[in-house]
Amino acid sequence: MPVANALSFPECLPAGYDNLPSEPTFDPARHLALEHPTERVSLADLGYADAEIAACPSDLAITSPFRVLSDEGAACLLEVARQLAPFAVSVQRIERMVRGGTYRSRFLRDLCQSPDVNAFMSEVFGAPLLPHTIPHQLGHLNFNPTQVGRNVDKWHTDTLRIDYVMFVTDPRAVQGGEFQYFNGTKHEMKALAEAGQPIPADRMVSPALPGPGYAVLQQGNMVVHRARGLREAAERITMVNGYVPGEIGFPDFTRYDQLYLADPHHVVTEEYARHISWMGREMLSHRIDNPAFTDDRTQEAERFEQLAALFSGAAEQIRNAGTATEEHFGDGE
Repeated sequence: MPVANALSFPECLPAGYDNLPSEPTFDPARHLALEHPTERVSLADLGYADAEIAACPSDLAITSPFRVLSDEGAACLLEVARQLAPFAVSVQRIERMVRGGTYRSRFLRDLCQSPDVNAFMSEVFGAPLLPHTIPHQLGHLNFNPTQVGRNVDKWHTDTLRIDYVMFVTDPRAVQGGEFQYFNGTKHEMKALAEAGQPIPADRMVSPALPGPGYAVLQQGNMVVHRARGLREAAERITMVNGYVPGEIGFPDFTRYDQLYLADPHHVVTEEYARHISWMGREMLSHRIDNPAFTDDRTQEAERFEQLAALFSGAAEQIRNAGTATEEHFGDGE
């Protein structure tokens, strides 16, 4: 499949957003300490069928923990996250989260769009990646709830295909707050949730992250995961950074109806429209720049049908936004 051109970050800030008055400057030479994971869990390992795997940009489900930031980089990100904490909002799944932080923080924006990190994540993922074309899917921050014991996030799959989950605070310094994933498919999790059955403890995997600045990379729309609550009061912050497949042609997984429930409407609508327009542009540009001179009418018709489905599906999502409910599998305990 052809590889798309990256979409530039918006040049102007949306209404209601301002840059932080003072923050560190991201320096990849000082702030990155990229180390490859030692293990990969495949989609087949989780139980997905061959046809489902073939529709994904990689067979990766999730990696073992690996290092992204140096000690200095982790300290700078923690400083920025604390400055962004007053902008936290609540949704049904998550009590305290900050989305759109890349509009406020240059450090966060430069980290999340770093070419060095992007190239590294592409290598780990096993396929070309690009920083997510929806800015609210870059640098999402989750903060611990105000109530001890309440889960940071419920069991769910993501509204984006690919992301890494990185601890901003030191996971070793708190009791609880583990990142967990389900050793199974989202179809199995749905069946358990609909039957009201608890999740077997031996199917909950809790990767041991060695410290702040360490992450796992996952295909978030295929891996069911959550963040557990703290067992005693403490500070717990994680960052989720999203990517889109670099190879155009994979079906779009963006769920505007779900994003509309979480993000400012004037921002998420523009972001989604821009994202869909980018996908269409890249598909059309590749067709225009690579004439095939073939009489394969079926292939040509299918290309236009794919474009039509992309735009008509987006139009339907935009028209119907506001009628959906937040999707998750609950706490499962």
